[in-house]
Amino acid sequence: MLNYETAQKLLSNVSGSSFVGIDTETEVKLKGGKGNPQQGRVTKLHTGASVMVFQNKNINGYDAMVRRRLEKEGKDPASFELGPRVWGERIPDSPFITHKGEYYLEVIFLKAGDSQYLLDGKPINKDDIEGLPEERDSGGQGGLENKVIIRTFKLSSIRKVRIDGAEHTV
Repeated sequence: MLNYETAQKLLSNVSGSSFVGIDTETEVKLKGGKGNPQQGRVTKLHTGASVMVFQNKNINGYDAMVRRRLEKEGKDPASFELGPRVWGERIPDSPFITHKGEYYLEVIFLKAGDSQYLLDGKPINKDDIEGLPEERDSGGQGGLENKVIIRTFKLSSIRKVRIDGAEHTV
């Protein structure tokens, strides 16, 4: 389980932004509440994801990437307005978010990698999961076709980090 101090050390060389590989295991929130017999027992294992971490010291990395992509698509970058954080508080000059006593790593998703679902730690077919929510739309982003996808992972869900040519199992 990755803790905040270890995460800070692993990402201490990041200045501006950096490419990082991560593997995560996250609990899947299912529909149906306590009546769903699989509730609290299903996790999603993500391996080989490629992400970008950013410090936001001088500019907001997400805002800058959306605007660059809008311009590349021939659209007006000024049509995008960055909204306020919906939840949590960013730790200044870092990719970390705090919320209700927990630490999170905010990243820009570049490549998803592979994912599989587990029921009680054993593989399960996605179609056999009761109450699996439908995937959400990633938002408007000023009409951008090639969306910039932000993901925020609870540090305790991160299992491996690949950075600076080394793999760290946590």
